[in-house]
Amino acid sequence: MPTLSHRERVLAALAHRETDRVPIDFGGTYTTTIYDSAYDRLKRNLGLEHPTVVYSKTRRLAIPHQSVLDRFEVDTRFLGLGPYEGDQREIDADTYLDEWGTTWRKAQDGHYLYVDGPFFNLKKPSLDLLEDRHWPDPDNPGYYRDLGERARAARATGRAVILNLPIGVVHQGQFLRGFGDWLKDLYKNRAFSERTMDMVADRWIAVATKALDLCAGNVDIVFFGDDLASQLAPLFDPEMYRALVKPRHRRMIAAVKAKADVKLLYHSCGAVSRLIDDLADIGVDAINPVQVTAADMNPEGLKSRFGNRVAFWGGINTQETLPFGTPDQVRAEVRRVIDILGADGGYVLNSVHNIQDDVPTENILAMFDEARAYRRTPGA
Repeated sequence: MPTLSHRERVLAALAHRETDRVPIDFGGTYTTTIYDSAYDRLKRNLGLEHPTVVYSKTRRLAIPHQSVLDRFEVDTRFLGLGPYEGDQREIDADTYLDEWGTTWRKAQDGHYLYVDGPFFNLKKPSLDLLEDRHWPDPDNPGYYRDLGERARAARATGRAVILNLPIGVVHQGQFLRGFGDWLKDLYKNRAFSERTMDMVADRWIAVATKALDLCAGNVDIVFFGDDLASQLAPLFDPEMYRALVKPRHRRMIAAVKAKADVKLLYHSCGAVSRLIDDLADIGVDAINPVQVTAADMNPEGLKSRFGNRVAFWGGINTQETLPFGTPDQVRAEVRRVIDILGADGGYVLNSVHNIQDDVPTENILAMFDEARAYRRTPGA
């Protein structure tokens, strides 16, 4: 098979075609990268010296440098919006208020958790509260600062360019309302829940369409995330997803695809298999992170049931193999997952979610080096 360019390799895999090797993503999205502390160790191991650029303070996620992308022959390139200007601030060294009015606080392990929001602990908020709030402006210049220029630079690398868009209606609703109360609103305060999701979706679409205009055709993939499942099952009845959330997701994805010829990469952690057909139905082209240790998420079952409808992006076990396995076990797992999910294309390799601080550098090297070297036998 002829050698493909980085961009060709990713797009061929998303079109369910065999490729010369499996495409590799590292740092193309804010759920397929690495925590800053692990990245600093990786740099030292590779003998590379450059500042660690982080996606945001609260996420502590590194954006890999070009030298690292070259070392691992990574096929993707991150493109993100800039920070919102105004309406957000540091309350103290460990506490942050975002533009939506959600407060984030640093936990002992260094992660930031949302601890308060505009509608936290309200028994049954009214629609008037939604209309009376000052919400983020989708035209805020901070989002789009140098975006067109950065998109052109990303395209010039020859890699598949991934435009990272804001979180969706599920996550943003939870950050405004609180996780438990947001779930209860779906059943007990449906009008408020639906209006909240519409408000978030309207702003998301406005941001997405303006960003794609500015990128002027230099984007291959649009990415966003909205977790729909826990380790064991969907977060709510799939029929509730179909009635309330799916129509908003459909509208968001349709707006993106009407604006640009791009693939849609969707992130949801957990046991999401019962919703994959729904996601494919509304235009999702690839599912991330493929949490293989979650219920009903084994690679063989996913590939046989959904492999003709969606591509898979992720799949290398970050709960067990990467943090606790040996480099040889990591290499064996990489070959196993490529053989299953990469059959007839339809697979981009990455860890299941971001590489955490507990993953040894040797295992990171084993994962990406094996992915570069391994050649699956077509048709096997």
